Amino acid sequence: MKLAQLLKEIKWQASTLEMCMNGMIPLSLPIIKQMVETKRTTAFHVTDVDNLPKLVSMEGQSKSISAFNKVTTSTDSGPATGAGMWTKGGVLVLLSGIVLAESVEDLWTKPDEGGRRWVAPGNAFYKEFSEEIKTIDSTPQLKPLKEKWEKFTSSYNDIHKNQPDLTKEEKAYFIKTYIDTAYKLMLKNKESFQNKYINSTYLGSRANWNEIVLSKIKVEKIGVIEDSYGIGLAAKSALTSNKGLIDKLTSKYQNVEVIKSKDIPAFLKKYGVKLVN
Repeated sequence: MKLAQLLKEIKWQASTLEMCMNGMIPLSLPIIKQMVETKRTTAFHVTDVDNLPKLVSMEGQSKSISAFNKVTTSTDSGPATGAGMWTKGGVLVLLSGIVLAESVEDLWTKPDEGGRRWVAPGNAFYKEFSEEIKTIDSTPQLKPLKEKWEKFTSSYNDIHKNQPDLTKEEKAYFIKTYIDTAYKLMLKNKESFQNKYINSTYLGSRANWNEIVLSKIKVEKIGVIEDSYGIGLAAKSALTSNKGLIDKLTSKYQNVEVIKSKDIPAFLKKYGVKLVN
């Protein structure tokens, strides 16, 4: 990662810096290609009407997104019902893309502002790696910067405002050094990564759905759940009927299929999702 690039991308750095300071692991296509043989697959992402344009705009980009292709039907929440995790839901989008990570349960990955996804070390690797990654920001070149950042972000400084923030150059240096070191550790532990990210035919014992992180996505199908809570809210917000809103969606996007809530399991199964009772 080039330092000059980070300095230009200052608008990304706030959340990226926080990911680094919290010891998260970056999942980007270049490093994943060095760790596993990449493949393309299809999986679903749940969104809502407001965020659908943002999702479509990601087609072909290196930004990554969380999706699923295995789900339990014995629950009244989550993707099997068309409910979104961070959105109002109501829109099921079938995506194809390059797999960056795959797990039998939710990995709880988080995106930074630039579209790179991050994951907790223990979710990506076994515990030996988790201990190693903790040592990165204790190195002589990073420890003083982390201590300065912790003082600046402390609750004490929220009141007294007497601790300075890291400079733009210090933030960029911390991010570059952290990510470069994390990549080296990831390559060192790639067998652990490969063993943890298994392509399982079942779900984790406590999981209602799996997680697949996709990059370079393409929208293959858009399923609009006409009687969903999310579609109703969107129609009300737009001061139109559900039907009027759906007509707008079908005229704007290709490959739209309108379904009812009761049809979600059959719709998911038709497009390759493994249903687990």
